[in-house]
Amino acid sequence: MNPFEDSLAPRTSFDLNFRLGDIPVRVHPFFWLSAVLLAYSDLRTRQGADILTFLLVWTAILLVSILVHELGHILMGRYFGNRGHIILTGFCGLAVGSSNLPDRWQRILVFLAGPAAGFLLAAAAVVGFWLYNAPVTLFLLGRMIGLTIRPEGPSPPELALFAMSTVLYINIFWGLVNLLPIWPLDGGQVCREVCQRHRGRDGTRVALIISIATAAGFAGLALIEMIRKQPVVPFLSFGRTLFPVLFFGLLAFGSWQMLQHVNRVGPDWDQHEDDTGPRAPWERDADWWKR
Repeated sequence: MNPFEDSLAPRTSFDLNFRLGDIPVRVHPFFWLSAVLLAYSDLRTRQGADILTFLLVWTAILLVSILVHELGHILMGRYFGNRGHIILTGFCGLAVGSSNLPDRWQRILVFLAGPAAGFLLAAAAVVGFWLYNAPVTLFLLGRMIGLTIRPEGPSPPELALFAMSTVLYINIFWGLVNLLPIWPLDGGQVCREVCQRHRGRDGTRVALIISIATAAGFAGLALIEMIRKQPVVPFLSFGRTLFPVLFFGLLAFGSWQMLQHVNRVGPDWDQHEDDTGPRAPWERDADWWKR
């Protein structure tokens, strides 16, 4: 039993347990609840049986997309001789133990492998969608950056259009957000490694300052867009809702809390002199923060 793991996703009789090859996967009930909450904005205008159908499609796409992302971390870690397992819980997935590696460049590749796996899934989906309906695929890709490209020809059924849009949105937009230098996203983990490489023990503090500035900046852009009803930066739209404001705001606050902890502990917070010595819990495991 891992106390950190069980504190985040305590085992229940309702857990879904299965294996992808020899990789254990556990889906906590909170995952299904978070899927419903994330789908709310898309489903609130639907009624009756239509809601259930679209919710099932959304949840299936979300499940597969997050599994692919976490598999990217796990398989890259396994390539370097490390093993791990996957947990899906409320609003996040965990590739437990995937980055417990001695070399910095190996850990960076593990962090990047998750978003890369999602981009590969999106690329495969784009090819399939293009063969199915090229004009609609071009329309969906353009919509992601704020371009309006009117599709020609017959439109696919509404459910198919919803599924295509969801696959691209989760695996492209979420993947790009995950690469931002914001703790504890994958991009934030990479930023920390790079800062530690160049600033030594002060690297984590620098990375957290970058994280706070980036997250607060995006929260501000999302808030201004919500008020003005138009993007501040061309082709960078946050959907004009409160969710991205809260999302980036909470990330900024979390980074600020971590910065206070690092400042309080002092220069010996990591308890090591170089890359070969003992490493702090958040260095040994990319998902430490979530537990």
